[in-house]
Order: sequence, then structure tokens, then C-alpha cells
Amino acid sequence: MHNAIKRILDKRDKEALASQYDVAVCINSVEAARQGFEAVPIQGTAKQYAQDVLDILSELREEFYDSDGEYTSKGMIGDVYFDVSAYIETQIPDPFAHIDKKEVRKVLIQEMAELSNNLTAPVSVLVETSIKFEATGSSGAQYFLAVTFEATSMREFTMIGNIYENDEYGSSIMEEKLFLIDNEIDDEAQNENKIPIDDVIRRDPDKS
Repeated sequence: MHNAIKRILDKRDKEALASQYDVAVCINSVEAARQGFEAVPIQGTAKQYAQDVLDILSELREEFYDSDGEYTSKGMIGDVYFDVSAYIETQIPDPFAHIDKKEVRKVLIQEMAELSNNLTAPVSVLVETSIKFEATGSSGAQYFLAVTFEATSMREFTMIGNIYENDEYGSSIMEEKLFLIDNEIDDEAQNENKIPIDDVIRRDPDKS
């Protein structure tokens, strides 16, 4: 898997050098993708390693910025992402190919957003508890969700949601993250170590 992805990057390197537009930007973008890829530890199953690489490339696609060609740089890294993703799909069968991923993503995001807007709990409870519940998609399909929290500061959290095909909560179909911040912590809530989570500030980059 590692060597195959390396060959994809090598191919993109050659294309960047031959580019007739923003050559330097293309070269820098592929190099940024390569550095991100090389930083991923080769561990776990091939599927997990592939997902780790895609996660890094997805972050770069959103965050990498070259002032000499912003759209070119994002586009080039996006091309690398889709090349790697397409290769992985041919090598690792999707156990959830029979499931409508668009519906799954919609259900997961909607349920997490609704949950985030209705939470008021002590930090210790939020970071130690897994909230499990069921939800139904527009097709009538039943899904099972598990949501956990990571506290990044007194006022900031990451909500991590996973959605499953059945109540055995085995392999997750999809994972999404919401970054939460409380903008109005009153003295009483602060003294009681309670965080009313009321503001979803952004969603994690797409992992398609």
C-alpha cells in the first residue's frame, strides 16, 4: 500500500514539473502531500493505514495554502487525494457498499448537530461517557450511533460521532467530528464545572 501510494505521488511529481500553469505551486503542493503521506506511521491493517493517509490528505486539501496560487495548490492536493482514494477502493473492498453513504452522512451530521444543541453536562461526564442511540434515515433504514467527547480546553470540545449498521456496534460505517465551543459560560456554570454546549463552529473536512 505504501509503495503504491508513493508511485502515485511520483507520477504527480512528473505532471507538476510538466505543468504549463503555476509550475512552482504544483511542485510545492505535491511535496506538501508527500510530506503528509510520509509522516503517517505504517501500522495496523492496510485499511486503517489507507484511512490514515486519506485523513492527512483531506486535511491538507482544506488547510494547505500557497499565496502564489491558492486554487491551484488546493486543486493539486485534491487530485492526489482522489488518485489515492480511487486506488484504495480497487484494493480494499468496501464492506458497506450496499449502504447509501449520502443518507448515512446526512443522518450522522443531523443527529450530532441536534445533540450538540441540547447538551448541558459536567465536563467529567461529557469526556467519559459514550452516548448511544438509534436514528432512522429518509429511506426508513435504521442506524445506530455512538457519540463521545474529547475536551480540548475548559471551553472547547470535539464531539466524535460514529454510525453503525446494527446494535452490535462493530465496524463503523462512517465517523464525523464537530468542534464545539461555549461562548457564554456564566459564573455559576463555571463554578459547577458545567459546560452548556451551544455553538457548533465548524465540521471536520469531508472523508469521502
